[in-house]
Amino acid sequence: MKKTSVNSRKLRYGGVTAALTALIIAAVIVGNLIFSMLASRFTWYIDMTPDMLFTLSDECIDLIRDGDDEFGTASAIERVDQIREESGDPDISINIIFCDEADNIVDDTTLRYVHNTALELQSEFPDHIKVKYHNVYRNPSAVSKYKSASTSTITPSNVIVEFGTEFRVYSSRTFYSFDEDGETAWAYNGEKKLTAGILAVTRTESPIACITINHGESVPEALRASLMDSGYIVQDIDLLEEEIPEDCRLIVIYNPMSDFKVNDGMSVDEISKLDDFLDQTNSLMAFIGPDSNGGKRLDALEDYLEEWGIVFDRNSEGMPHIVEESADNSKDSSRNIFAQYANYGLGASITKDMRSSSYPRTVVFPSAMSISFAPTYQLVHDSDSDFDYAQHTANSVTRSIYDVFTTSPKASAYAGGILAQSATEANPLKLMTISEEQKSTEETNYSSMIESSYVIAFGSTDFALEKCLGTDGYGNNELLLSLCRYIGHEPVPVGIDMKPFADYDIDSITTAAVTQYTVILTAVPAVAAICAGAVVLIRRKNR
Repeated sequence: MKKTSVNSRKLRYGGVTAALTALIIAAVIVGNLIFSMLASRFTWYIDMTPDMLFTLSDECIDLIRDGDDEFGTASAIERVDQIREESGDPDISINIIFCDEADNIVDDTTLRYVHNTALELQSEFPDHIKVKYHNVYRNPSAVSKYKSASTSTITPSNVIVEFGTEFRVYSSRTFYSFDEDGETAWAYNGEKKLTAGILAVTRTESPIACITINHGESVPEALRASLMDSGYIVQDIDLLEEEIPEDCRLIVIYNPMSDFKVNDGMSVDEISKLDDFLDQTNSLMAFIGPDSNGGKRLDALEDYLEEWGIVFDRNSEGMPHIVEESADNSKDSSRNIFAQYANYGLGASITKDMRSSSYPRTVVFPSAMSISFAPTYQLVHDSDSDFDYAQHTANSVTRSIYDVFTTSPKASAYAGGILAQSATEANPLKLMTISEEQKSTEETNYSSMIESSYVIAFGSTDFALEKCLGTDGYGNNELLLSLCRYIGHEPVPVGIDMKPFADYDIDSITTAAVTQYTVILTAVPAVAAICAGAVVLIRRKNR
């Protein structure tokens, strides 16, 4: 009877123990599921990556929340509040749309980073930014309005930033920076891209940047991407066949292989179209290099640019002055010109934020030709800041031209292999200039507002290639963003850096040491548990 009672007690205690164990395991599982759901919803994560890959930077948060103080432009958040008040719809928000189910996005190694940044933005601005998901295979009509043409497609790898009727569509590759082989991603650029998209779709006006075609231009995708990051809607234009859109604020000429047409009685005057465009406080960028038009002078275009004070240097036979700066015996290296910032004047105003950094980024001008001020322009010395610029006045119109980037005093320029120019400390060779024409517009309150047209000349077409614009190692992309910010008076994501992927290899200890530590960390807990168990067992037997 006593034995049965003991067995019954053991069975009862054993049952209770098993039940408690099952309940505890179930509670842990349920608690883990609940916490995982809450962590996913409210982004309860700790970023332990060396470069804080998963944490929003202060620059990103400030720009979206506060806008740009320098130009007094409204922030994206203020813009959402404004539209809500005007429309009476409190549910209007900035939408970051992924084109697949959330679980699939998390499992995708490429989109996971972007998804986390989007969730961070939603967590930081929960009342204004929403993350949404559309399965483009199950419901293709949900994204049909984002197609640029009826034949284009939206795939699960696309990410869409939308506000009202404005949207930007990005491929997953655009959120990363790749090596020159185009295959190996070395840095994450998602924070800057998403910020650029948010700023672009919340602008009061989405301006157009037109890139000229029909002159043999082959425009790098990196240049188009930088213009999009600056908030422009980018489209091509054939000036012979099309009129410049009313909302166009910038025209880009990149590496033309034939000249622009002038009024010859047989064709449309492209130069007159450019002149009329710039007469309305708009801007023009011209990328001309030694290989443009096969090295021959673009007579009509370069004659017009000379009216803005810009001369692309050539010898008497029309051969371009190619800039070299010998660093070693490699010609390719000597033509990879690391430019010097202008420290005064309008050019310095454009790069002010870049130069204020503790370590200003290097801006590179590969395979560049030198630029000079036009001989019709008068050299002006600013005695207060001790720098020179040039100016010309005709028909009550004054235009000024300033350096933006120059060479070092060690550079030289060669035409046909013959030395044509040598830089000095006082007169370095010019690589990039900006020309300005100011206009005074009378306001209704009898005050006047000064507005400007700008023409920017780049002496290098390689400046805008992927190897220069697509890497955070150079400051070329930041320069373009700063330039567009200045001439457009709109906020663009300047100062938000790419985040390089860290090297997670263990370099500080040897393989043998790693093996030793692994054995110790594996064996010690097991031995400790066995010893503790043995001690408890012996003590219980000796009672």
